[in-house]
Amino acid sequence: MSKELTPEEKKQIKDMLDLYEEERFYQLLAVHPKASQEHIRTAYYGLSRQWHPDRFFNREVGEFDKQIERVFMGITKAYRTLSSPEERLHFDRTHVTTTTSSGEVKSVQNKARYRKGPRRRRREREATDKTTPRKEIKTAKQRRRDKVLNQVKKTVDSQKSRAKHFYELAKKDLEAERPMQAAASLHIACKLEPDNEEFRKLYVSCKKKARSAKALEIFASAENAENFQNYQEALSLYKKAVEYEVEDARAYSRLAYLLEKLAPDPRESMRLMQIAVRKAPENPEYHCILGEIYSKEGMNLNARREFTKALEIQKNYQRAKDGLKKL
Repeated sequence: MSKELTPEEKKQIKDMLDLYEEERFYQLLAVHPKASQEHIRTAYYGLSRQWHPDRFFNREVGEFDKQIERVFMGITKAYRTLSSPEERLHFDRTHVTTTTSSGEVKSVQNKARYRKGPRRRRREREATDKTTPRKEIKTAKQRRRDKVLNQVKKTVDSQKSRAKHFYELAKKDLEAERPMQAAASLHIACKLEPDNEEFRKLYVSCKKKARSAKALEIFASAENAENFQNYQEALSLYKKAVEYEVEDARAYSRLAYLLEKLAPDPRESMRLMQIAVRKAPENPEYHCILGEIYSKEGMNLNARREFTKALEIQKNYQRAKDGLKKL
């Protein structure tokens, strides 16, 4: 059953949108204005995983669907701006960055400031009060937001040009072997121009590569957790790696082993070892493990087949010989 967004999540989405629309990029990425490129990159990777629209696929997001996409686009735009030395320099020149008493980084549009005398301020206030109905007087935040939105509209020629921009960024990321970043850019390009077949085909291919890279990353974390005897954490990570359809047969074998050790499920262990055997058919140990599971379940013909196969791969393999003797 899908889970609805919590009030806290909805508020966080609204706050992130406000930061994006006001171009408070440092605060959006939660980094200091003097943060290093590595710090900015690390912050972006964490936020892009947290706010990727695919993460909300099985959630009841309702009207927040488009807002989540805009948050993701905002995070990506902030990263693209601050990760480029030239664009970051231009951004810093046109924005004033301040730090509040609570340590919060705030970025606002830089503008000319000048002093107004009390008479001039009074005349302007009286003119506003006479010509503008109270309900039409905008707050400072609304005026600032309108100004930023108008500036964004002026700098972006069209939706297609934006899509092309993200497409070109994705190709550069692919050339640099960064499939996860490329997939994020292509996701935006396809949303901006959904009928573009070229974008869609590359996105499908890139998404597969990104998924494989993520699977290997999770698998490495699972192995590390198991090496430190954090078996419950390792079990959870191996399951996640398998969900991402990791290609390494060891992930399926280790998950089957931990299931037998921590939460016995013979049928699931059997399924996992069958996958491991398919992915690494020349590994005699995997055939023996699968044979032992078959034997426990009383499937002796299947068990004999696996032990025999192990001996064909490696003669005098003792584990296979012991397995056949027990049948």
